Amino acid sequence: FPSHDMAGLVFILFYRTKVYFTPKQKTYQMPVPLSFFLIGLFIWLAENMATFLGAWKYAYQHKNWSMVDTQKIGSWILMSIVSYLIVMELKFLKRNRRLDR
Repeated sequence: FPSHDMAGLVFILFYRTKVYFTPKQKTYQMPVPLSFFLIGLFIWLAENMATFLGAWKYAYQHKNWSMVDTQKIGSWILMSIVSYLIVMELKFLKRNRRLDR
């Protein structure tokens, strides 16, 4: 899939889904596609800061530092989707295990 096709597919699959979070006793909601994008964006920003500060370098950064390619945001979005799915499956299994007792 080209990245724009994948982004469209993620939006179609999750556009009605919300994530809820409660900082300081007030509950907020956010569309899941937006949460995936924000997670990917912030990890990408942290990756740029880490490479700039020398925590590690990619091959193209050994002579001069340059920003990590923005296409990596898509990789981090995929990682967040897989993480969500793993946690949801584990919660499902844990709930079913309690019901079986």
